[in-house]
Amino acid sequence: MAEFILVHGSWHGAWCWREVVPRLEARGHTATAIDLPGHGEDRSAPEAVTLHDYVTRVVQAVGALKDRPLLVGHSMGGGLISQAAELVPDRIRALIYVSAVLPPSGSCMMQLVDGLDPQYLAQLEWAPDRRTARLSAAGVRDFCYSCCPAGIVEDVLPRVTPEPVAPYETPFSTTDTNSGRVPRHYIECLRDRILPLATQRAMRAPLTFAGVYSIDTDHAPFFSAPDELTAILDTIAAQD
Repeated sequence: MAEFILVHGSWHGAWCWREVVPRLEARGHTATAIDLPGHGEDRSAPEAVTLHDYVTRVVQAVGALKDRPLLVGHSMGGGLISQAAELVPDRIRALIYVSAVLPPSGSCMMQLVDGLDPQYLAQLEWAPDRRTARLSAAGVRDFCYSCCPAGIVEDVLPRVTPEPVAPYETPFSTTDTNSGRVPRHYIECLRDRILPLATQRAMRAPLTFAGVYSIDTDHAPFFSAPDELTAILDTIAAQD
């Protein structure tokens, strides 16, 4: 059986994997969902959080395990697992991207944001110093969780946190010789309104993947399609 480390995306925390962790464990796997700095139960000041802080947290989670884990990155977490694999490629069994960003080496996530749907970007609520941004309640409902049960949406709205801006402004640095030799898998979400399908496919076009899977759902398959997402993760674990 496999060990998974689950890395959330912007505004989220380890809590977003709460439907997936027990499902993976029921299949005999071990799953660890982490809070990135400034998210979930972590009380780091978000305006001070850097990309280095994010990646360090992921690498620390990898180092805490005896076996090589499968790293799962959702949305913004995709860039983080790529950068972590650059640092410790021999400690990671596979990289699994869930409707995730794939910043090319030398680019930053802010360059990707600039190309997103203006209606989505209009839902960002910026702090006065513009060092953090929050997604409005309407943005969460309409863009993150458009296929999710209403009860889940209302429950998680208070958990949504401001997102640090600095990690989005910092370029990634990855190579074929390090992160590029870790097997990659991509799970695309067909009805994603934050990272539309065309954007997901364009980002992964320059890269090679061991497997590509599709779920007919929104940006949050961990809530809208947890059984299907878990089944795919289980399938990947059986391969790598």
